[in-house]
Amino acid sequence: MRMRAAALATAVLLLAPALSAQDLLSRLFTPKPVLTTGLSNVLRDLPLLDAGEEGSGLTFGDLRSLGRDADGAFTIPPGAWQMRVESFCLYAGTTGPSSGDGYLLAPLTGPKADIIRSILTNAWKYPAIPQHDIQSLLWAILSHARFSQLNGDLKAAAAQLLSVRDIASLEADAEERVTSTLLEQALSRLPPAAAKLFEAEARLRDALTTGASYEEQAKLAVLEGEPEPQKGDREVPAGRWNLASGYLIRFLPETYEHTLIQVLRPEPVDVQTDAKGRILALRSADGWATEAEYDDTIPALVIPGERDFKGYAFKRITLRHPSSNGTIDTYTVNNTGWTFAGHFTGKGRVDDAPVAPSSLDSVFGGPSADARVQDRDINQRFSDWQKAYKDAKRTYDRSQPPSSKDVDKITDPSHYRKGVETALGADPSAKANWLQDHFNRLGRAAAYIACALEGGCSPNQPPSKLSPGSHSAVPGANGSQRLGLSGR
Repeated sequence: MRMRAAALATAVLLLAPALSAQDLLSRLFTPKPVLTTGLSNVLRDLPLLDAGEEGSGLTFGDLRSLGRDADGAFTIPPGAWQMRVESFCLYAGTTGPSSGDGYLLAPLTGPKADIIRSILTNAWKYPAIPQHDIQSLLWAILSHARFSQLNGDLKAAAAQLLSVRDIASLEADAEERVTSTLLEQALSRLPPAAAKLFEAEARLRDALTTGASYEEQAKLAVLEGEPEPQKGDREVPAGRWNLASGYLIRFLPETYEHTLIQVLRPEPVDVQTDAKGRILALRSADGWATEAEYDDTIPALVIPGERDFKGYAFKRITLRHPSSNGTIDTYTVNNTGWTFAGHFTGKGRVDDAPVAPSSLDSVFGGPSADARVQDRDINQRFSDWQKAYKDAKRTYDRSQPPSSKDVDKITDPSHYRKGVETALGADPSAKANWLQDHFNRLGRAAAYIACALEGGCSPNQPPSKLSPGSHSAVPGANGSQRLGLSGR
């Protein structure tokens, strides 16, 4: 393998064009990133699923147990799947993942995106290549390091992961080592944020071409602490679901070197509503169902500023769950719980709503008033949905937005789920051993509706494919690490 790497290096020197001194100076003072992936090109994320906690408590199967094609892409059947993968820093000179940060799905873009994609997608074929060698090779690309000056291990890794033409392209794009005088001149001409990244790249390039240890490289590339706020930052909570091709995906980094990928392809559900937009039933083909009747003798809870968005008391909730012996188990509770339903605008206020316990008892009067309002926290419940709605609307406004009614179709099942869980959780007779699984499937129903709204998750569509290395995970903070993902 080292002989092959040496032959490749010779070919690189023959194919790489010579650069004049003027060209080098021009490129030095006008740094151009080889990877441009960022918040501007993230795909569709689904903040409306945050408050409903879809995915919490799910039982995830092993993603590695699924079939893979020749390129390493997984075939995703219905269900929940996860795998812990090797991940990589794709943004040298920024901070690593922080606890509580969410990550968004984005394609790899930029002048060398195809080369970086090749490294990430091919990595699973070569388990003997150390992760640190792959990371150093990526840092060499990101910092414009000269391939011919890299150590033998990195050249050997490149020989397996890349083509001769790819390596020649990297050599042609390389920058020379920068003297301290030139570095100071360059930094003085750049804006602060750009100067910080340019300095990190220059020092990392120097470390890579002078044989610095991996630990020394990592200190330059991955900074400690929290990133400084930047224009365009987004608040993205941990566990944010993203919509891919026919399934939902989220990223839970442990460090920049390891990330848990979770994938959800929910079962199709049929939704039945009444004239007021309230959910009457959610049903799956295997007999699973959640059915509701509403007590219209109890006045609806009115939120000032929300004409069509109200709280309704349940009269009866019936759960149907397929058992292992082929029968359908049934569980029913009466006169317990409530749910929000209707068209939500996000303009309402709960400050003036009847939320004191005595007022709630009046609004949801009757012998079971305590059970119906057992959480007694409509303020928090409403404000959580208001925040999620506004975040979701901003997300949809950045792309081709669905109609407001479509947004309601995503929101209503989550409201409904919260109401059903609260109602049954307060019932001491709720002893069914399948109850938690039923709640999980109720959460997946909201995920299915969100996925189907985008034209995905259809039971008739071909099995969906997941190739971890073809996309990246992007944080809401522009000053934090973008992560590359491998299939190993």
